[in-house]
Amino acid sequence: MNGRERERERENREVRERENIRVRQNRERCVEDVIKFIEELQECATHVCPTGCDVPFLGANPNVPLANTRPFLLFLKNGELFRVPAFFNPQTMGQGAGAGAGGGQNANMNTEQCVDSVVFRVESVDDNCAVLRALVNNNQAGGKDGNKNQTVTFCEMVNGTNNQNNQNMFFASNTCVTVDLNFFAAIQCLRDTHVRNL
Repeated sequence: MNGRERERERENREVRERENIRVRQNRERCVEDVIKFIEELQECATHVCPTGCDVPFLGANPNVPLANTRPFLLFLKNGELFRVPAFFNPQTMGQGAGAGAGGGQNANMNTEQCVDSVVFRVESVDDNCAVLRALVNNNQAGGKDGNKNQTVTFCEMVNGTNNQNNQNMFFASNTCVTVDLNFFAAIQCLRDTHVRNL
């Protein structure tokens, strides 16, 4: 191999290395990009309106005419679901804006409960950090009628088949977490839904 061939081989190696770095950086940002997209959708949700993270509008689920949330699951790099303890007050769930965040509670109503949540709604994004609100499945909290004997499988919750007409599948918990989006390996979006107590 002469000097010119060695130089060309070295240049080709450098190009391949730069391309590999670019591909790795893009892979690391894919969850971040999807979360930012979902935040923009939720900010621009209309009140008149296939499952997927990149459907360009909220309300792709025809059974939920007032969708204001695209819920999602996040997967850690080891393949496990990201989960947090979600605190909520059953007496305020389903009430108007701010009720789920503790608005208007008095000391007698402070009966928070806790469930393990793997479903989230993006509240805000700043660079690669996001504030996520844990969502609680209506049946995890006992449903509208308070019947805690109602059970729902994980697959029913993800598929949106646990609630008639898919309406009000989730409500907002009092739990928000700030996360580094580079920490996650994958995201799975669920059906758009209307969360009443935002």
